[in-house]
Amino acid sequence: MAANSKTQPVNGQMDTMSHNVGTLENSKKAVDITAVIVNYNTREVTENAITSVLRCTGGLEVEIIVVDNASSDGSVQAFRAEFPQVKVIDTGYNGGYAWGNNVGIHKARGRYVLILNPDALIHETTLKRAVDYMNAHPEVGILGASVSLEDGSRQLTIFRFPSLSNLFWHIFVPNRVIRKSRHFGDQRYASQPYDQAIDVDVVAGCFMMLPRKVIDQVGLMDDRFFMYSEETEWCLRVKQAGYSVRYNPDVQITHYGAVSTGQSSPWKSVEITRSQILFLRISRGPASAMAATVLMLLGELFRGVWLLPSLLRSSKTQKAALWSAKTGFLIKALFNQPKGQKPPPAELAGR
Repeated sequence: MAANSKTQPVNGQMDTMSHNVGTLENSKKAVDITAVIVNYNTREVTENAITSVLRCTGGLEVEIIVVDNASSDGSVQAFRAEFPQVKVIDTGYNGGYAWGNNVGIHKARGRYVLILNPDALIHETTLKRAVDYMNAHPEVGILGASVSLEDGSRQLTIFRFPSLSNLFWHIFVPNRVIRKSRHFGDQRYASQPYDQAIDVDVVAGCFMMLPRKVIDQVGLMDDRFFMYSEETEWCLRVKQAGYSVRYNPDVQITHYGAVSTGQSSPWKSVEITRSQILFLRISRGPASAMAATVLMLLGELFRGVWLLPSLLRSSKTQKAALWSAKTGFLIKALFNQPKGQKPPPAELAGR
């Protein structure tokens, strides 16, 4: 039975919300790794991800579980026909990324559980190096990988926890500057060498490997998050339990990025913002969440001054649409703070 996964806020405040954990499913026969992949209308890229795992097991016994969140592109039938050795769970419901992963984790038999994005590709030595490293470093609760984009460039996938001071800097400094700077809180660890293993606050959710015993201790992902920031909250809980969250450059994957959500869209902008406010509410309390909302709104209003010429020329540009969606959401959030969704229990989902 997993421990209750209600987050213990870092400032001692306790949020009154809770989320579903349930009983993790046990099995007599364990395997080395269970790779959990959540699919939502991304049949072709998910097929590539599955194939990469099957081809690059590194001699390990690997179980693959694909959780389909009510896709309409024939994914379930295609996966079951093409990969009979893969366990495909048809949930018939889209409860988001955290919820879908929790469905898979309940069925997992691996000593290690790998959360893998459907648009990620495993390299030949990835799994073997990851397991060897985790076996040698029991202090690690979550292992993250070095991530390359399709063009070979490195994706920045290590982060510090969101804070009000970081949000303050975002009012005046563009994100494209902050993410590559050693200043302004060093939010993407730009001051650290990327060719060495380092402990960080957060690793990106496209590749997260955890020992099963750690999941049993800290609980599942918080499924109040529909999408985004669920990995941030999980990393916080793992660190609070005394484990390290570690980036290892020797463990490598390729990530195509945002296939199911789009590279940039008003919906994505709003969901990222919603999840950030929710994370601060859960981890630091309602007052911090409200302060974050105000800071983000000030940042958008400040940005709107610079965007005003383009907004006046056309309200149909992408920048205008993104700005309008996010600003409108933040104004509403001042009066109705995000509290998270309430999906059905993950342990009861699937067929």
